[in-house]
Amino acid sequence: MIYNNTQELLGILKREELWANKKLGQNFLVNPEALQTILKAAELTKQDYVVEIGPGLGILTEQLARQVDKVTAIELDQGIIPVLRKNLLLEDVKNVEILHQDALKTNLPTQPYKLVANIPYYITSPILNHFLQPQNESEQRPSLIVLLVQKEVAQKICSKEGDQSILSLQVQIFGKPTIVSSVNKSSFFPQPQVDSAILKIETFSKPLVSNIPIFFKLIKAAFNQKRKKISNTLPPALGLTPAQEEQLFEQSKISPDLRPQNINLDQWEAMIQVYEKISK
Repeated sequence: MIYNNTQELLGILKREELWANKKLGQNFLVNPEALQTILKAAELTKQDYVVEIGPGLGILTEQLARQVDKVTAIELDQGIIPVLRKNLLLEDVKNVEILHQDALKTNLPTQPYKLVANIPYYITSPILNHFLQPQNESEQRPSLIVLLVQKEVAQKICSKEGDQSILSLQVQIFGKPTIVSSVNKSSFFPQPQVDSAILKIETFSKPLVSNIPIFFKLIKAAFNQKRKKISNTLPPALGLTPAQEEQLFEQSKISPDLRPQNINLDQWEAMIQVYEKISK
């Protein structure tokens, strides 16, 4: 393993004259147990192709590469890439492709793959949106996602009916999210201010809603003022006439007194179907 604890990590950083880049949200994982939990959650096989975001010094990259066919590691910090290459070479790891790119702008693979990474907290939502919503038909969603993210964000993503949010709905139409394990902030260097969690998302073969653009339009309008009833938020945001408003709620069999966090995916789909008809 490239390093086993904080002391060994500090030795590498000192030798290579590196430091964690705060602007890029770099926090190096120094907990071998958490690392193994990530690997187990990813259900890796020798046939797998894995995409990793922010490999850093390569502690996760190396372990992934030993268990799968190929790893593509996407790293934004050009200064750390030579050290990453050196570390993988020293560990005799050869099946890793390193890309100096912004993961939020990279093209998604056109072949089946898994997304496994310890990502900067601040890009959690953008990363999920980017990888769950391919921009063309040839690109694919990951078959499985395992990310080490801020614990509070992981909990929001896994929210149930009654506590839903735009973030949870944006994820749950594409896959089933679960929290595999909590990870204490002491498991990183530098130590962040909050704890983390290992988030696992088992993606569906197709989204749970029939029209994704309309779905996003509806939930963004509804959650703009989530404490209000949808009868006070959706009609004005969507520019509905009184007659269209009545149609929307009656035909979808949704109470206008509901608040958006209490609406389940089946109910959103019912509103999508009606809105498609009345907005033509």
